[in-house]
Amino acid sequence: MEILTPQIIWKGYDASALPLSASVLSDKTENGVRTVLAYFNGPTTTDGVARVFVRCVLPVADKPVPAVVYMPDAHRPVSAVDVSYLVRDGYAAVLPDYAGEREDDARYTLYPRSMACANFTPDCLTEVPDDVRVNCWIIWAETLMRAVTFAASLDGVDAGRIAVAGDGIAAASVLKAAAVDGRVKCAVTLFSPGYRPEETEGRDYLSYKVALDGAAYAPMIKVPLLMMLSSNEQDDSTDDMSEIFELIPPESGSRLSISERTSHAFGVKQKNNVSLWLAYHLKGIGSVPGAPELAVSCEERRLRFSVTAPEDCDDVELFASQAMPRGSLRNWRRTIPEKTENGEYVAYADVYDIKQPVYAFANVCPHDGGMSVSTPVLSRVPALLGVAETPVKSSRLVYDGDMGTDDWMVQSPLAEKDTLTMAPGPFGIPGVSSALGTMSTFKIGDAAYRGRGSLLLQIMIYSAVDQTVTFTVVARGDEEDDGYTSYSYSATLSPSDEWRKLTLAATDFKSPHAAGMEWENAVYLRVDSDAPVAISSMIWV
Repeated sequence: MEILTPQIIWKGYDASALPLSASVLSDKTENGVRTVLAYFNGPTTTDGVARVFVRCVLPVADKPVPAVVYMPDAHRPVSAVDVSYLVRDGYAAVLPDYAGEREDDARYTLYPRSMACANFTPDCLTEVPDDVRVNCWIIWAETLMRAVTFAASLDGVDAGRIAVAGDGIAAASVLKAAAVDGRVKCAVTLFSPGYRPEETEGRDYLSYKVALDGAAYAPMIKVPLLMMLSSNEQDDSTDDMSEIFELIPPESGSRLSISERTSHAFGVKQKNNVSLWLAYHLKGIGSVPGAPELAVSCEERRLRFSVTAPEDCDDVELFASQAMPRGSLRNWRRTIPEKTENGEYVAYADVYDIKQPVYAFANVCPHDGGMSVSTPVLSRVPALLGVAETPVKSSRLVYDGDMGTDDWMVQSPLAEKDTLTMAPGPFGIPGVSSALGTMSTFKIGDAAYRGRGSLLLQIMIYSAVDQTVTFTVVARGDEEDDGYTSYSYSATLSPSDEWRKLTLAATDFKSPHAAGMEWENAVYLRVDSDAPVAISSMIWV
């Protein structure tokens, strides 16, 4: 098997060279919005050509509009994707199907037999054939670039202002298009492609890393790319994607944005990033902040963080986590750095185990709104910097209402209304609450707040309706789920004029996979309910 590089795979490739041979299934206009359903010729092989199904939604306008060629995550059919926000902002939304044959939609892309690997299944992601050019990742990237050709051919689209965007698995195709297709004006990746092969000495792994991995394409990117990530992505990919971003040449004008304490979701400050990015690059409206920088050093044996932020970004936040290699399980402590006379922002952190890595990133944005941009995730071992270890001073108070929504997160995609809030409870005391009925905290896994021995976790909770609330603790030490096991406890709550006090022992939490749980091994606590609940305090007693 020959090891091919991206330069060899795409040498001489021209996504506009072959005819589209488009077949329009329908072209309707209603309430100022035009919807086109069509098929066009995508990637070509010796036994035929892929017929790509595409859904296009355009605003009716007096002059051509910019277009966003958007590939959703493979699990969502293009017909089910809401693109009204793009049309409302004056963009044509062009959605090519790349996942191929599926049971949840009547129309999809038709791949010839030799491209059957492009019909999405979880297994197809790991297949590395002798000729990597006939691989789902390459076929999907070519499908995206052919969709750019189709978008440029549409009446009402400005062919000089086309962006590409991809969610989840499709982010890999966007990275490739941004590196290969010079017609692209700008690009957006949403979260991680989700597949990272385990490192081995085999040829399949080497072939993937050289020919298909995002790190192989990042140095080739010349167009501005916005990489949107979540700090606690469930596939633990945030660190890897951050490293890929660092390989993108700075002169491309690319930016990274990490939504803190989220999993596959935008944070409050990041929710407008994509709109602002597209407006700047496709319409020349607004501005994009410069890229911040984060440095770590030792000062008087303390761990010192320094953030260099663009002049217009005076809202600076630092997020740090200690001794947790799995990104999905990190407790990101928020710190507001102090601005020094020379303009840098400085913060210090206590370190409880100097032999374990400290992870950190900074988010910056203008106080009056605008894009929130991030530094890459940085990892350092404090002992190698000469930092002194800080003795652990355990706090019995894990949470109270004065802390607001800090240290809590919602582990599911957020709509604007679903952000965490402080909800009023009995006696006018507020508590943290989620409109989704689910929220999590990693604070009980932090060395400074962890329960020990026979301590009990006392939770003051309020529910306005009769319901069952389930508390789930994920703990270290067992073989299930890569060494982590989930333990659960359920309580029935009823409306009351008072806060309900729950006093929970580690032995109250049960799992079918393990005999018992100890607080010392707890990593995080999740609260699930059908209707929102409010929690005003958590304390060890």
